[in-house]
Amino acid sequence: MQRRMRYLRQKYNIPIQELAAHSEVSAQRLSHVELSKTPGTAHMNRLVEAAFRRYIRQEREELSSLEADLAKYGKRLTEQVNERGESL
Repeated sequence: MQRRMRYLRQKYNIPIQELAAHSEVSAQRLSHVELSKTPGTAHMNRLVEAAFRRYIRQEREELSSLEADLAKYGKRLTEQVNERGESL
């Protein structure tokens, strides 16, 4: 058995450090909560939920940027570019 937060984090390949970066809780504390046999608190549940939502929001924004770049450069993905993505 495991906590649902761990199940979801592993299912979607979210590193615990990444989730912690979006929360008010350290990675060490999140790990403790994931592995603990004691019941979680409503407060911790709210913190973890908020962290997941912030993570999703960030990923969505990054994927939107990727989608825009793909629309712009889709026909030229194999061309040479410099470190800033400018054509050579």
